[in-house]
Amino acid sequence: MSDGFHLIGPSAALGSAVAASLLVGAVVAARITLPERMAAVITAFGGGVLLAAVAFELVPEASEQAGLWVTAIGMLTGTVVFVGADAWLSREESTKTMRRSRHAAAAGRPMMPLDRAEAARGESIAAGIFVDGVPESIAVGLTLADGNLGMALLVGVLVGNLVEAYGAVRPIIASGYSKRFAVGLIAAIALALAVATVGGTLLTDASPTLVGGAQAVAAGALLAVLSISIIPYAFAEVDRLVAFAVATGFVGGYLLS
Repeated sequence: MSDGFHLIGPSAALGSAVAASLLVGAVVAARITLPERMAAVITAFGGGVLLAAVAFELVPEASEQAGLWVTAIGMLTGTVVFVGADAWLSREESTKTMRRSRHAAAAGRPMMPLDRAEAARGESIAAGIFVDGVPESIAVGLTLADGNLGMALLVGVLVGNLVEAYGAVRPIIASGYSKRFAVGLIAAIALALAVATVGGTLLTDASPTLVGGAQAVAAGALLAVLSISIIPYAFAEVDRLVAFAVATGFVGGYLLS
C-alpha cells in the first residue's frame, strides 16, 4: 500500500475538522448576531494567522521542494486563478452584491440591502465560499502530504472558516430563507471542502516539484483570498484594535509554524 493511502485516515480527520469549523460558524450565525467589533477582530486575527502560514509554511516548503522559479510562478498562477474566479462570481451586480454582503457580514460590517430575488441567486454565496475555501483546504492536505502538518495554516483555516460561514449565513437569512436552509447549504459546502482536504493529501506520492508547485499555487490563492475577501472588510471597520488583531494572528502563526 502506498504512503498516500496510509494518510487517508489522518487526512479524513483533518477534513472533518475543516468541515466542522464551517458548520460551527453557520450555527452561530443562525442563532446570534456578533457585535461588529468582535466579528472584525476575529476576521483580522484569522487573516494574520493565514499570512503567517503563507510566509513561514507554504512558501518555504514549496521553495525547498520545487525551487525558486516554480514557486514564484505557482504563486502568481494561484493569484490569477482566484482573482479570475472572483471576477466571474461578481460578473453581475446582483451576484456581486451577495458576495460582498457575505464578506461584510463576516467582518461585522452592515450588509448591503438584500431581497429574496437576489438571494435566489444564492449560488453566488455557495460558489463564493467554495472558491474561497478550496485553496485553503487543499493547502492543509498538501502540508500533511509533505510530512509536516502546517499548524499555523490549520489554525488559520479553521478560524477563517468560522467567519466565512458566519458571513455566508447572515445574508441568506436576512433575505428571507430559513435558518435550516442556510445551515444545510453550508453543510454541503463543508463536505466538499473536506473532500478537497483529502485530495490534497493524496499528492504525497507525487514528485517534489509537483507537490511544491501545488503548495505555491495554494499560497498565491490564499494571498488573493486575504486581499479580496478578508482583511479589507475587517479594516473597514476601522481601528487600531483590528491592526493589533492582524499582528497578533501573524505572531501566533509564526509561533505555531
